[in-house]
Amino acid sequence: MNRTVSEAANVLGVDAEQVKRWASVFKDYLSIRANPSKGKPRMFSDGDLLVLCFVGNEWEHDPDLEAIKIGLNRDEHFNERFVEHLYLHTPLLQEPPDNLDETCLHGFLWVGGHGQARFELARNYRYAAEKLLNQALEESDARHWLCPVLFTYRHTLELYLKTIGNITERTHSLAECVELVETIHGAQFPPRARGWIEELDRIDPNPGTTFRYEDDLGSQGCPEYWVDLRQFKFAMKQVFEMIDCAILRIGAKAPPAKNK
Repeated sequence: MNRTVSEAANVLGVDAEQVKRWASVFKDYLSIRANPSKGKPRMFSDGDLLVLCFVGNEWEHDPDLEAIKIGLNRDEHFNERFVEHLYLHTPLLQEPPDNLDETCLHGFLWVGGHGQARFELARNYRYAAEKLLNQALEESDARHWLCPVLFTYRHTLELYLKTIGNITERTHSLAECVELVETIHGAQFPPRARGWIEELDRIDPNPGTTFRYEDDLGSQGCPEYWVDLRQFKFAMKQVFEMIDCAILRIGAKAPPAKNK
């Protein structure tokens, strides 16, 4: 992100005049906007702030300018502590950077909500769910992944069903979504796929909060289940690929979102 002189001074813990002096002395290491032509405001990029964080750390009453420049030439300003200091003074939601392009893979552009159709969003959640499950299978104790894995898959499945059925009803019930899809399209889900979906709905019914929050169902004699993540992965792959093919075949598109 870009910062004004006063904002940069706040990050660096010095006054604005000191920021300007450093910007002038070390201009060869800064962006053009840090030392603009007359009449234009100074603006400091994240890269500029890392340079000035390093300068401020090395600055003394009688600073050794050459030693500081040698450090900058060695990229010592990219040290983790300077990066973390900058992060501590950076908001989560930032103005899009000037040099944003396809090479910026360390973040994403949030556009008025999220700018994604429901099917695209469903596939994003499916990608995350599969990554979580694969990681859980690699761990020595998969139980630590239980709720994140089940919640992410359950939410993915809800989005998939609402996509294929163009469902706008305010429901988070997987069973209700299945019935709506079957009614709309006049066709039945394969029994095995329907059974798997109903199993998830049984332990996490509408409004679908079982995997998101703590509960005391166990103290009420809730039955115990063993979830084999290898079999779960196989089953969800079958369900999602079936719905994937149906969505692409009928060209289902999400209606304006009315339920969150």
